[in-house]
Amino acid sequence: RIENTTNRQVTFCKRRNGLLKKAYEL
Repeated sequence: RIENTTNRQVTFCKRRNGLLKKAYEL
Protein backbone atom coordinates (compact mmCIF):
# COMPACT_ATOMS: atom_id res chain seq x y z
CA ARG A 1 0.00 0.00 0.00
CA ILE A 2 1.16 3.52 -0.72
CA GLU A 3 0.10 4.65 2.76
CA ASN A 4 2.51 2.19 4.36
CA THR A 5 5.44 3.44 2.26
CA THR A 6 4.69 7.08 3.04
CA ASN A 7 4.34 6.30 6.74
CA ARG A 8 7.70 4.53 6.69
CA GLN A 9 9.36 7.52 5.02
CA VAL A 10 7.88 9.89 7.61
CA THR A 11 9.09 7.68 10.46
CA PHE A 12 12.57 7.51 8.89
CA CYS A 13 12.67 11.32 8.52
CA LYS A 14 11.59 11.81 12.14
CA ARG A 15 14.19 9.34 13.40
CA ARG A 16 16.94 10.96 11.30
CA ASN A 17 15.94 14.42 12.52
CA GLY A 18 16.05 13.18 16.13
CA LEU A 19 19.56 11.77 15.63
CA LEU A 20 20.74 15.00 14.02
CA LYS A 21 19.26 17.00 16.90
CA LYS A 22 21.07 14.83 19.47
CA ALA A 23 24.35 15.11 17.57
CA TYR A 24 23.91 18.89 17.29
CA GLU A 25 23.26 19.20 21.04
CA LEU A 26 26.41 17.19 21.78
